[in-house]
Amino acid sequence: MDFRDIITMALDEYLSELKKAVSGLSSEERRFQPTPDSNHIDFQVWHMARVEDYWVQWAAKGVDMVWQRDGWPERLGLPEKGTGFGYTAEQVKGLPRFDMDEMMAYFDSVREGTLDFVRGLAPADLDMTPLPRPNPKAPDTTLGKVFSHLIVEESQHLGQVAYIRGVQRGLDNSRSLGKEWDN
Repeated sequence: MDFRDIITMALDEYLSELKKAVSGLSSEERRFQPTPDSNHIDFQVWHMARVEDYWVQWAAKGVDMVWQRDGWPERLGLPEKGTGFGYTAEQVKGLPRFDMDEMMAYFDSVREGTLDFVRGLAPADLDMTPLPRPNPKAPDTTLGKVFSHLIVEESQHLGQVAYIRGVQRGLDNSRSLGKEWDN
């Protein structure tokens, strides 16, 4: 096993768990906000997919994001620009509603591009800097840092989605998430 396998396993695990966490939720449950200044599940899922698309396709690979390339803003009725980073409470609340199956199809397309990229990496590539399109706020970000950040950020957002689901449906409905690790 090498670093590519570990990155792939981490990314596969949290996308699989995300799909379980959103499975069966109504549109109202997906838009539930524990407080007026909290994110809702729809926002979290959109943000997770957009962030991965941004970091891998645009910044690391230097190609167009799947979002624009494949016309996902029009398909989902969502903004063409932005990833949700820095959104205000009003912007989160006002995010247009979308079909979750379509959103997960977008996420699957992003993930396919991510894993294809990961399979072609060599260990030395993780130290690559600058990226083809460096972040102006962090121009010395390496490819290794991109994947480290992506895994941590998206794992945190998965936890937030599971929490919001659990707040609404109780422990019994959130316990199935990650059950293969329970004793």
